[in-house]
Amino acid sequence: MDVIADLIWADWVGIAGSIVIASAYFGVSAGRLVGDQPPFQLANLLGAGLILISLYYRPNAGAIVIEVLWVLIAIYSLLRHYRGRRRG
Repeated sequence: MDVIADLIWADWVGIAGSIVIASAYFGVSAGRLVGDQPPFQLANLLGAGLILISLYYRPNAGAIVIEVLWVLIAIYSLLRHYRGRRRG
């Protein structure tokens, strides 16, 4: 069985999302990104969104739950950041 040959476009979208999230995590670990700043949170939001697109076509309940939570955390963090900037 050729695993790569069995991948559909949605799988490649999910792989791209995983790479985006892992790259953001690496950026924080390497000191190039700050975890509570928009670039990190936007990368997480984008990555989770891409993974959710792939999960629409190949559902996995556990993966869907973690990606929805990832999206909600990123949105919360972004809102908190931008609300804090408006106040002061």
